[in-house]
Amino acid sequence: MDEGAPSTLACVLARNALGGIMKIGNGAALAAALMLAAGPAWADVKVPEGTEFRIRLEDSLSSKTAQVGDRFTVSLDDDVRLSDGTILRAGYRGVGEVVDARKNGMLGKTGKLNISLSYIKIGDERVRLRANRATQGEHNTGAQVATGLILFPIWPVAALIKGKSTTIPKGTMLTAYSDSDIVLRTPLPPPPPEV
Repeated sequence: MDEGAPSTLACVLARNALGGIMKIGNGAALAAALMLAAGPAWADVKVPEGTEFRIRLEDSLSSKTAQVGDRFTVSLDDDVRLSDGTILRAGYRGVGEVVDARKNGMLGKTGKLNISLSYIKIGDERVRLRANRATQGEHNTGAQVATGLILFPIWPVAALIKGKSTTIPKGTMLTAYSDSDIVLRTPLPPPPPEV
């Protein structure tokens, strides 16, 4: 039998309820008929705390331009199979946030960038994530020392040497984990189309 088609019993009950033939209340009969005709009930899918997600950054980030609180787009890169066999398909999108940003500066001060992944959105539900990534630019201490030794009489020139900025390029892969248990209603909507 086609799962989407109502059963014969459901059709008979619906016809009887609508015709007022049944002895029990028509409202109860109609409700029972509609429940039978609707097919399987909605199911809940639990995403347990600690479920692993492979996440891809969809934006490039740089310590030159990033500000604390800036948000960026991430996406689920690999399918996730839950313990009940449900598969969360790659492509769901979410959001991350810059939690620390420092531009490079004089005296070899390097740029710093620290990000946190916030959530992946599946339908109307947000699966909270926990994952962080920090990166720091390269030091130019060697250049400062060499310049200071060579140009000792004019050592302040060494103070003008800047540290390097840092970036986290688009496409960077991170591993994140669900921050708490969450229950999703099925059927799960498909991931949004590629942009």
